Amino acid sequence: MTRTRAALCSALALVAACGAPAPPSAPLAPAPTQVRVTTEAVDGTRWLAPDAARAAAAGAGPLRVLSADVLAEGERVGAFVEIPDGECALAFTRASQGVGDVDLYAYDDDGSPFASDESPEHDAAVLLCPPHPRRLYVVARVMAGSGVVGVGVQSVPPSAADAVAKLLGVRGRPGEDSGRLASWPGLEAKIRAHRDALGGRWEDVRRVALPINPRAASRISATIDAARCLDVLVVPSDEVASLEVVVEDESARIVARARDRGKDRTLLFCAPRATSINLSVRPRGPQGIAAVIVARSAPGAEPELASRGVVVHIAPALDLDAARGAVAALTAGLAYAPPRSIATGTARLGSRAALDVTLPRGCARLDVIAGKPLTEIAAALWDDKGLLLADAHASGSTPLFACGRGGPARVEIEARESPGPFAIELRRDRTAPPALVAHPVAAARMLARLTAGGEAADGGTAAGATVLSLEEGQRKIVPITPPLGGCVEVIAALDGGGSGLDLRLVDGAGESAVTRSRYVLADRVCAVPNGKAGAAEIRVLSGKAEALLLVRAVGSRERP
Repeated sequence: MTRTRAALCSALALVAACGAPAPPSAPLAPAPTQVRVTTEAVDGTRWLAPDAARAAAAGAGPLRVLSADVLAEGERVGAFVEIPDGECALAFTRASQGVGDVDLYAYDDDGSPFASDESPEHDAAVLLCPPHPRRLYVVARVMAGSGVVGVGVQSVPPSAADAVAKLLGVRGRPGEDSGRLASWPGLEAKIRAHRDALGGRWEDVRRVALPINPRAASRISATIDAARCLDVLVVPSDEVASLEVVVEDESARIVARARDRGKDRTLLFCAPRATSINLSVRPRGPQGIAAVIVARSAPGAEPELASRGVVVHIAPALDLDAARGAVAALTAGLAYAPPRSIATGTARLGSRAALDVTLPRGCARLDVIAGKPLTEIAAALWDDKGLLLADAHASGSTPLFACGRGGPARVEIEARESPGPFAIELRRDRTAPPALVAHPVAAARMLARLTAGGEAADGGTAAGATVLSLEEGQRKIVPITPPLGGCVEVIAALDGGGSGLDLRLVDGAGESAVTRSRYVLADRVCAVPNGKAGAAEIRVLSGKAEALLLVRAVGSRERP
């Protein structure tokens, strides 16, 4: 009895210590008594929701699950998406661990591709922004592995598009790399080598993996922005033996055929005003893929390019009187004396016209003015000792700048595409900064770089230029302090005796950018919030020479 009472007390103490017993849990669903089929679909929210929440925090709308399913390699899932005018839409995929690579595509109703993410990644995302069709068919395809794939869409205001794109690593925005070229062996090294040979600074406009077939040309379009140059590099896949690349203008007139660089093809265009072109690519043999890389230069960068002799200029031809009027309007209000007509004549193919001129002491501008049908011309200015003072290759009229002691000189003019009339006008510059007069070759290069961007410039524009002595193997450092909230442009031009300029601009936060060119280059650096000064590091790659360096304030934070 004692033992029984002790056991009962122990049990009561245990109940008191643990508290009242928990209420009974909800009854479990009864186990099926036989196999049955349900109509439930795969729920993609589990995979999509975390990144949808991140996009929503950046300004995107609520998540809409487009579709989800269990897919194997080569299988796809998709649906139509309607997008309001003036709105963007984010479409993205998230997948379970067994899926190695997913591609995402958006197609118009007629089957033409609008955007794609073909990168070799586990996930994919595209941003569909205006102008876009009223609806698009969004489809995901598994390229490697198998598992659950969910496709989601979210509305995005255009003001939040860049933030959302950066947050989710969006590819395939119109005009951008779809990611298909990310695994192309050696492509990036080839692009870097090509641009180093050109000189100047380049930014990607478009990278496309273009399917090509000998039975029909594949086409893409591009725009040459005003006062900029456009570089096109076409690299075929291994199975393609040879390529034909042709460029047409808006009227379907052939304006250029690509130059050969082994199997690759290159084109370089410059235009004074915005111009659209169409690129046609066709293989001479088996079908395959061509990587088409399009990049644009800074405004006015043509004088920086090492391959100026192969630039294709696209510009409207003017009658000689109209061309003279255009030059007069451009130079009005500057420090130039009234023009003096030096000569007129006809530029011919395969022939070089040589005309004697007398240069004034100080600085002057000689305008070689081309009249219809003269388009591509090469012009050069020589002093009486055979020293090249300035040269230019342009479509239509082009200026040659002369600073120095003055005296006898010679202008040479050659037609490169079709013959036509020309005129030469000389405008004496009322300003003659001593640094420019003492370094005529560098002065001509600097003034040509200033005017190439469409800016009206005279010697006074470069009055703040200073002189640097450069030598191969040495580096000069110049402190740079941009105004608060603004930027400064740095222009460097070599005088005779050296070649190869290398400019590294460092801002106050330590971020740097490098620009290279043969004789003249320009770049800009902007102020940083901490207000610290930056620096320009300049060196010459070959020889020994003096250079003119101009640092001037500019308002825009966009690179030149």
